[in-house]
Amino acid sequence: MMVKREHPVPSLALPADHATQKKSAQDYTAQRRASAWPVNRWPLDRFFAPSRTRVHLPLSYLARDGLATKTVFPGEDVNHAVYRFYAEEAKGGKGRVNYVHADSVDERRHEYLGPDPRVAGYYTDPQGELHVRWWDAFLGDQWMEEGKWTMEVAWDGNKWIEK
Repeated sequence: MMVKREHPVPSLALPADHATQKKSAQDYTAQRRASAWPVNRWPLDRFFAPSRTRVHLPLSYLARDGLATKTVFPGEDVNHAVYRFYAEEAKGGKGRVNYVHADSVDERRHEYLGPDPRVAGYYTDPQGELHVRWWDAFLGDQWMEEGKWTMEVAWDGNKWIEK
């Protein structure tokens, strides 16, 4: 006697309401915010570069003072590279807003990003370059370079996933 096994085929149709899509995006955003690490502290999580690429690093809040780029190589921990960059001494901070110290003593690069800048993850652009998604817990603001970021979700046939 042959037993026919039926495998459920995932539905590729989108859910009828967009409320679930919006809720999923909000859940992913909350998860990103909760797991964001303070850039002034050594990161506990690791994120390895899959290939040689560049990381775009703003020099101030909303990149008002420009961007720097750092090349990372395959297998290099991107989180540690970002931490090391922002732990370096800031040069030429005159006329810029330092959110941590008003006296300009022993300034570090992260002090120009906001009162509590945290790395919430990375966005990979079509060229394969990485852009830091920032979450500032004090300001309650999520930003990336010159603008704000939002989580985008896509339907994988079974559930909403992060793009």
